[in-house]
Amino acid sequence: MSRRSPVASRPPHAEFMQVWEEGYVSTTASFTAMHMQGVAVFTGGELRRADGSIDRERVRAWIGRAAHPLPYARSRLQRAPLGLTPPAWVPVDELDLDTHLVFADAVETLAPARLRTLIGWDEGPLDLSAPLWRLRLTPLDDGRIALGILMHHAGGDALRTMKFLAALTASKLDGVPKSADDPFAGQRAARSVELPGLALRAWWSAGDSAGARVRAYLRKPVVRRARRVAARVTRRFRDQPAPPPTTHSGFRTFDGDAVQARGAELDGTMNDLVVAAAITAASAPTGEPVRVRVPVLRRATEQSRNRVTDAEIVGSALTDPAELVASVRAQLSGTEASDSERAAAREVGYATLVPWLSRARYLAGARLDEVVVLPASLPHDELSTFALLYDGKLSVTVTTQQQTDTSAVLDVLGDALTSPVHQSSSASPDAL
Repeated sequence: MSRRSPVASRPPHAEFMQVWEEGYVSTTASFTAMHMQGVAVFTGGELRRADGSIDRERVRAWIGRAAHPLPYARSRLQRAPLGLTPPAWVPVDELDLDTHLVFADAVETLAPARLRTLIGWDEGPLDLSAPLWRLRLTPLDDGRIALGILMHHAGGDALRTMKFLAALTASKLDGVPKSADDPFAGQRAARSVELPGLALRAWWSAGDSAGARVRAYLRKPVVRRARRVAARVTRRFRDQPAPPPTTHSGFRTFDGDAVQARGAELDGTMNDLVVAAAITAASAPTGEPVRVRVPVLRRATEQSRNRVTDAEIVGSALTDPAELVASVRAQLSGTEASDSERAAAREVGYATLVPWLSRARYLAGARLDEVVVLPASLPHDELSTFALLYDGKLSVTVTTQQQTDTSAVLDVLGDALTSPVHQSSSASPDAL
C-alpha cells in the first residue's frame, strides 16, 4: 500500500449533511430508529474452514479489500463547535475491521424470531464515532452463513444500501472485489474547528456574484437558521434514550415471474402490485381505507445520499384488485387522492419494491442465496413492507407491532401478489 503524504500537507475533506439527514442523528432515539438492516444468506462451504468454522481471515481480507474504495464505508460523522454548521462526513484513513466485523460462534436458525440477533443488534446500535456500518457473520443450522447488515439512513437511502452490498460481492463465482483508487487520496478528515470555514467557502464558491450569494443565504429565514444552531447546541441536554423495540418482522420469498405475471394480468407493474398488496394487507381486517408511504426518486444523481421522498398512496382492501392497482399507478404518477379521501384514510406505514440484481452475486466464492431487508419503518408504524427482487426471487419483509401476527399478514400479501383470483376477505390478519 502506498504511503500517504503527511496529514498537515493534505487539504481537509467534509461533506455536509442535508437538513433531513441531520434529523436522523439528532437524538439517541432517532439515531437508533433510523438504522437500516437486513440479512444476506450465503452458501456456507466456501466460507468455512475444514473444521466447519467460519474462515475469518478470508472474510476479513475480502471485506477489507471491497470496502476500502467505498466512500460510505470510509466516512464518519464530525460535528462543528457550537453547532455553527450541520454535521459533516469526513474520511477515515484506515478501516478498523474489528469495529465493522463481528463473527458469531453459536449456530442460529434463519427465522423471524432470530432476525435481530442475526442482524447484529446483540452488539448494540452503531458507533457514531466510526463509519456507520457493521456486518455480523453467523453459521446457520442448514449449513449456510448469514451476513447481518447494519447501516444508517443518515448515510444513504435503500438504493445506496443495496449498492453497498453489491460492492461487497462479485458477479462471478471466481470473482474478486473490484479494485479502485482511494476516494479520499490526497485528502484528510476536516477537524471540527475547520467545518465553519469550509461551509463559508462552499457558500462563497456556489454563487457567481455577491448579490447571488446573499440571495441564496436569505432563501432560508435567519430565525430558522438560528433555531437549528440552538438545537445543535442543546442536543445533549434534550437527548432522548431509545425506547425498547415495539415491532417485529416476518419474511417470505415468492417466485418473481409469478408476481410479475400477476401484475401484468392486472395491467400494472410489479411495483404497483406490491404497493396494492401492502394496502390490501393493512386494510383487510376492517376494510377501511389506509395510507401508505411509498418512496419515489427525488434526485436521479448521486448529489444526495438520500435521493427519495415519500408519496402517500390511499386505498382499501374492498376495492377490486384491478381497480386498486390502477389507482396506485395513477397516484404514483402524480394524481393525488382528494383531501377527503386522505383524511378518511388511516396512515399505516411504508411500502416499496427495490428491483436489485437479476443474476447471482458471490462473496469469496460463496453464492448469495437470498436477502432479507427490513423496512425503514417508524416505531409507531402498524405495517411496513419491503420487497426486493433478486435473481428471480421476490423477498418480502413486513414489520408490524408486536401484537400483530406477521404470518397472517404475509398470507394476505402472498395471496394478493400471486393469486389469479384474489379475494381480499379470504385471509385477514388480526386487527392491526
